[in-house]
Amino acid sequence: MNESLLFENIPAILLIVDKKGDIKILNHSAKEFLGLDSENCTGKNLVDYLTINQKSFLNILNTSKPSAFPQSIEVKVQAKNKHTFYTSISINKYFDEKLDNDSFVISIFDLTHQKMQSELIKESQLRFENIANSAPVMIWITDVNGLFTFVNKIWSEFTNRTTGEELGLNWIQDVHPDDANYLISVYQKSIVERVSFVHQFRLKRKDNDFRWLMMNGVPRFNETDVFLGFIGTCIDITHQKEDEDYIKKINDELENANKNKDKFFSIISHDLRSPLSGIMSLLDIIVTDYDSLEEDEKKEILLEAAKTSKSTFTLMENLLDWSRVQTGQISYEPQNISLNLILVSIKNLYYQKFKEKEITINFECDTDCFVFADSNMTEAILRNLISNAIKFTPNFGSINILFNEYENDILIKVKDTGVGMDQTQISKLFKIDMTHSTVGTSGERGTGLGLLLSKELIEKQGGKIWIESVVNEGTTFYFTLPKAK
Repeated sequence: MNESLLFENIPAILLIVDKKGDIKILNHSAKEFLGLDSENCTGKNLVDYLTINQKSFLNILNTSKPSAFPQSIEVKVQAKNKHTFYTSISINKYFDEKLDNDSFVISIFDLTHQKMQSELIKESQLRFENIANSAPVMIWITDVNGLFTFVNKIWSEFTNRTTGEELGLNWIQDVHPDDANYLISVYQKSIVERVSFVHQFRLKRKDNDFRWLMMNGVPRFNETDVFLGFIGTCIDITHQKEDEDYIKKINDELENANKNKDKFFSIISHDLRSPLSGIMSLLDIIVTDYDSLEEDEKKEILLEAAKTSKSTFTLMENLLDWSRVQTGQISYEPQNISLNLILVSIKNLYYQKFKEKEITINFECDTDCFVFADSNMTEAILRNLISNAIKFTPNFGSINILFNEYENDILIKVKDTGVGMDQTQISKLFKIDMTHSTVGTSGERGTGLGLLLSKELIEKQGGKIWIESVVNEGTTFYFTLPKAK
């Protein structure tokens, strides 16, 4: 097959033109494309078929340097049946003995399909962006590496940052520091495994307020299942989280109320019933066997009944005070009060107990110590702590009340030389569901309610309480109250 026959039958669209664009030779494909035949192709100029870039095309043809070729240019060609095609024209110098040296071989490539596909993709992308920017939720898209390639208008309005500022992984800088590491681990794992994910985290809003967002990501695949990246949404769930926290708080309060109720009934059914039953039994003995009892026996029974009555009365006082605290019915009337006067009253109250166990109590100080507190509450606190110290201090021990004055508070220490506690015992103090009673050094019993009440009364007055203890060496309770004004 000679060259002319090959040129004629090659499927590519080929033409030979001079520097004016006049068509000298064209093959069968070119004739079909332009709608020409052998009879009407002479005298035609290719420029007449171009609807754009005619001048640029002629400028290329009139380029004098052979080294400037080949060149290409995109043009629209109005071809057969007046149809317009997007094309790419390749231009190269053509040398032939029969033709002028200023001849060019033109190859025309139909780009219409590619252009249409590109336009459809562009149109589809614009349509998606319009929809995404109108959506009431934050929308984001990533590439295959998980780098953001798009965020919608709602996202930009939320952060007050442009789309460009949020691309890649720049958006992570506004994630709350406490949430960032876990979010990144969830995000990266989903990207690697190409699976959907839902995660909650806090993101800084334009007013610097951190808002709770629920991020939902879904992997994208094309029609041949090639992974393209992720598309997802973020929804502000701050109000829902606040509602959840509020509900949790209510549930915790209800649970605590149930524990209080259980403790209340436990004390009534056991800790009050038992001593009252004991008192009744002792009095029955006195009534039924009075004439047969010796005087010493009568005195011993009455003393035991009196002792049990006093401890039961103390328990009743604590129980009533504690219930009033729980129901918010206890009155709080702070004023400047003397701790020394309260301690003198308590020392007199427990005089008999100090005498029985020969315990020394010391609280002397150079000057009187004043606090700004409720007198009844403060007396109940010291009464319970000192009573507790008496209970666990053996005979011939000592209890020391010490004060330290600070700028705004007075630190009060109740220190005993008693049996002390280990860490397990200390951890159970001040907990309603773990209150317990340990028998004192002389068989004294209690409910643990006194310490719990003391803690609540201290905190109600703006103070705090803590403890230090060493087994077999003693215990020190520390608590603070506001300094007198």
